Amino acid sequence: KTKIPFSKNTEINGQSHSLGMVCNCAGGVTPWGTILTCEENYDTFHGEREHGQKEIVKGKMGWERFYSSQPEHYGWVVEVNPKTGSTKKLISLGRFSHESATVTESKQNEIVCYSGDDKSNEFIYKFISSSKNSLDEGTLHVANLEKGQWLPIDINKSPKLKETFNSTTEALIHCRKAGRILGATPLDRPEDIEVHPKTGDIYICLTNNKKKGNYHGSILKISESSKSALKFTSETYYPGGKEFSCPDNIVFDSRGNLFISTDISGSKMGKAPYKKFKNNGLFVVPAAGKNTGKAIQIASAPKDAELTGLCFSEDESTLFVSVQHPGELTKDLKNPTSTWPTNKPGATPLSSVMQLQGPLLKNLNLI
Repeated sequence: KTKIPFSKNTEINGQSHSLGMVCNCAGGVTPWGTILTCEENYDTFHGEREHGQKEIVKGKMGWERFYSSQPEHYGWVVEVNPKTGSTKKLISLGRFSHESATVTESKQNEIVCYSGDDKSNEFIYKFISSSKNSLDEGTLHVANLEKGQWLPIDINKSPKLKETFNSTTEALIHCRKAGRILGATPLDRPEDIEVHPKTGDIYICLTNNKKKGNYHGSILKISESSKSALKFTSETYYPGGKEFSCPDNIVFDSRGNLFISTDISGSKMGKAPYKKFKNNGLFVVPAAGKNTGKAIQIASAPKDAELTGLCFSEDESTLFVSVQHPGELTKDLKNPTSTWPTNKPGATPLSSVMQLQGPLLKNLNLI
């Protein structure tokens, strides 16, 4: 595995680097042109160690048989410079099952990054950088929706943390514990996060929370007075369960039309309470026209697949969509449950990227 350094020469468990990265998920792009990729379900591979414990709870995949790496070396956002190939794990953005690292820049050149922890009853985070061209320095905050506050994960700004952690870095390594100490609001699997191009509001996919009986999830909206604000208001923008279920990825076009892709688990698809939704799909919520604010399905995923990575071309004439793990429940390679993308009998299903084009993308507000 490639050695990837921790930012600011930080040492974790006596090492200043990790051996590679794992479970790359939705990320983001910085104003200075680097790419952010998120380490999501790291504990499946490298296990986990609770704060204050010596024993490692082994991961389901048993990678500890092959690597002597530490759990604390994974669960970070990795910044990659595509021109030089240089990488680093951003300690400042905290450690958890990152899904998305959405960077936005205000008119005052404030750099902010939003991220969700993709696990039931975990939190959403906001990092406010102290630099205009780096994510190395700044303060990570966790959300309390009831109070409408971003709470700093910093032992000097949140005295409660000093009772448990010796340093802010230690708190960032154990963000989930820090969030609970501060009273953060447990949420329903926070996943993709996007910023509305006109209002600046923050939209967050909450996929579901079966532990709480929320099988269909919702889309949460957070409104702030400025990007550096530590207070906000929040509301459910769109509940799942009627037009769609389990929102996962979202993207806005420049007019404010919201595109949503869903992620009903393959093992649950076609069964109650998901039966009526059939395959996963792609939906749009028009920002204008007679169907303003109504989710309309415009595409369906292949069997045993989900649509991810929604991204527009610069002129918005093309919407790129990834088809992830079609036929994932296949047990007999000679009889796959999906033959995407060739659709030939017995063909091996392949993850792929497709492009959607046509007058619909240009005329959504006339629907």
